[in-house]
Amino acid sequence: MLKNVGLIDRSLRFLLALLLIWLGLIFMKGIEGNVWGILVSLSSLLPLYMVITRSCFEFHWFNIHTLSKKEILRFGDPKK
Repeated sequence: MLKNVGLIDRSLRFLLALLLIWLGLIFMKGIEGNVWGILVSLSSLLPLYMVITRSCFEFHWFNIHTLSKKEILRFGDPKK
């Protein structure tokens, strides 16, 4: 799989996923069964998937990446 998400971008996506989980389960009371809270917390799965795989499908569509020079040397250039 093509890796096109850099370390800083992965960190921000992970924080976004944690925020969505907190908002959905705690703030919107999804843990008590509120449907909207459960849906918001489930929406955190997409950023978590991108963090784990280091790949973003939108970046692939537009042929961009957020890799540093060090990461390009390690994983290869995603534009090639």
